[in-house]
Amino acid sequence: MKKSLLIRVCMLIMTLFLTSETFSQDSLFVSAEKELSTLLTEMRKTTSDSIRTELNNTFGATLYKQLCRTDAQNWPFDSLNIAKLVSEDGKVSIFNWNIQQNDKSNLYSAIVCHWTSGKIVQLETMQPLQYISDEDVFTQGRWPGGLFYNIIQRRDGPADTYTLLSWDGYNPAASRKTIEILTFDKDNMPVFGAPLFKTKNGIKNRVISAYASRAAFTQNYDKQTITLYNVRKSQRKINDKMIVLDRLVPMNESLEGQRWAYVPAGNIYDAYVFYEGFWTFVEDIAPRNPAAKGKKEKEKPVSYELFPPR
Repeated sequence: MKKSLLIRVCMLIMTLFLTSETFSQDSLFVSAEKELSTLLTEMRKTTSDSIRTELNNTFGATLYKQLCRTDAQNWPFDSLNIAKLVSEDGKVSIFNWNIQQNDKSNLYSAIVCHWTSGKIVQLETMQPLQYISDEDVFTQGRWPGGLFYNIIQRRDGPADTYTLLSWDGYNPAASRKTIEILTFDKDNMPVFGAPLFKTKNGIKNRVISAYASRAAFTQNYDKQTITLYNVRKSQRKINDKMIVLDRLVPMNESLEGQRWAYVPAGNIYDAYVFYEGFWTFVEDIAPRNPAAKGKKEKEKPVSYELFPPR
């Protein structure tokens, strides 16, 4: 009887201790998030580039410190008006934001969290590179710069490999959207770029679409129903998510190659379909918009040639 009572008392003490620890931990996160929100507001209000950059450095260092704390993976940081991406498997989070300078150029910052290993990496704050090659691979904390707006994990793809969709305004006249691969090296450092894209010009490490900054260019991950050719009959029908892009064309033929003059062709779309371990380019798809809530839209299969043919 006494032994049973003693066990219950010990369990109660342990519960109270754990509750107290959780409450204390949450209080610290709440306090830190308020500080971060204040820094973010001040950073976006100031008219001084130098003060803005200094506040951004403080914000990044403070956020990094909080992400290195125990249980940071479970704290949502909901009040922070920055990009917060979490992979489907919960192993990776990316905190990403930009600050605009007085000359309208942007500085981009990011923190990559590899929760499985506990590795938290603060990437260098930088302007986007003026030129990015589809052959480049960025390692050891290097990255192209930009704003990531989607993280895609394919269960039928390589383990611990993530596809990122990003945007950056790399000069006043032109913007750029990129499809990027994120993996991790043996030290759990982020690696940007991997040969997983089958394009018209062979296998590439990323896909880059540059276009007129005033244009609205689509690059989204949407579900479509399609029929492939040049593959086995049993594999032709696909009802899956794919990366859908506007077809970009120059405003006129004399501006061929001048990316600031490229705009969507209008109702002409291409896509990257995940097929046999690669994001494979296909042309001339007819994307179907998702049905409105409460309405079931009849699916209209689309047929097109798979590129490159097998």
